[in-house]
Amino acid sequence: MFALTLGACGGDNAGAGADSDKAVAIAKEIKASPDQAEAILKKHGMTEDQFEALMFEIAEDPKRADAFATKVGG
Repeated sequence: MFALTLGACGGDNAGAGADSDKAVAIAKEIKASPDQAEAILKKHGMTEDQFEALMFEIAEDPKRADAFATKVGG
């Protein structure tokens, strides 16, 4: 599967905040049940590739990345 390696949530535009909140929710669920990652992504209507792309998007913005890391918890 994949590892959750980032930090982010918060952005200046409204879409970014919503995407970041979704990423935080998914990341927390995957962190709690890593063996269920595929099912968790499916439940949230995302593929692994889409989630990975979102993680890269978040990581590109230092404020979003820091907020994500804080909310997910290292």
